[in-house]
Amino acid sequence: MLARNFFAFLIIALSSFRWLRYAESKLPHEEVDALQEIISTMGATYWKFDGNSCQIEMVGLTPVSPSGSQSSIGCKCFSENGTNCHVVSISLKGYSLPGVLPPQLVKLPYLKEVDFALNYLNGTIPKEWTSMNLSSISLLVNRLSGEIPKELGKMTSLTYLCLESNQFSGLVPSELGNLVNLQTLILSSNKLSGHLPVTFAQLKNLTDFRINDNNFRGTIPNFIQNWKLLQRLEMHGSGLEGPIPSTISLLSNLLQLRISDIGGPSQEFPSLSNTTALIKLVLRNCNITGELPAYIWTMQDLEMLDLSFNKLVGEIATTVNAKHLKFV
Repeated sequence: MLARNFFAFLIIALSSFRWLRYAESKLPHEEVDALQEIISTMGATYWKFDGNSCQIEMVGLTPVSPSGSQSSIGCKCFSENGTNCHVVSISLKGYSLPGVLPPQLVKLPYLKEVDFALNYLNGTIPKEWTSMNLSSISLLVNRLSGEIPKELGKMTSLTYLCLESNQFSGLVPSELGNLVNLQTLILSSNKLSGHLPVTFAQLKNLTDFRINDNNFRGTIPNFIQNWKLLQRLEMHGSGLEGPIPSTISLLSNLLQLRISDIGGPSQEFPSLSNTTALIKLVLRNCNITGELPAYIWTMQDLEMLDLSFNKLVGEIATTVNAKHLKFV
């Protein structure tokens, strides 16, 4: 009888402790539990989190975090007295986590940003994510594979999407053209093929577009002229062919233009007289012929100029007014 009473007391005490732990937490217990599920799905064996301060105390494959790793849980309180708080961002970078991307993110209804860069996550992007209102996804340097899910096109709240350095293959789904709020789209260093979708013409808010190191085919699309806000364009070894569209001259906000290793017919130097704010200009192995325009040497902000492996003729200007030029 005594043992039975003690056992009942122990259950009540443990339940009270669990209730107290949640009562002291700023976060709802459902979100604290969801974080535990998320971390486990990603393959971490160590996890200790303070739901009151929103501080990660331990995470990863070992008790001591790897050198250079970064982790944070961002929480936002929606009342002045510090209650009604929710997880709005998760960052777990450089932990070599070997699991998969967690479908359980849907259990965090206020989540906006996720950064799982520099891990060993495999599989693909869970379709469950497409029901969320995420604004930023970074999956840089992982082992994700297969085709990019077309369902991502439903995530119209996205402004930032980085899938760089994975093993995605096949065609880029045309549905990504529905992401009209995208400002940054980085697809570099995958195994993507086929043409860039014509629906990308709709991405008029892009400021950063990178597709280096892929297996695309076809010519550089003329619809890039629609990206009037573009500041950074990178197509190093993308698989696309020239010529560089003459309408690139309409992208007057460009700060970085990097194109290399394109086949196709020879062409004269593209018109860049309107892109006066250029800082880095790389047109390497682009089958460019003729003379280099004199205005290149008057770009006041230009720091890097790489026109190697072309068929340029003529002379370098005797007067160079590009005062910030460091690399030619």
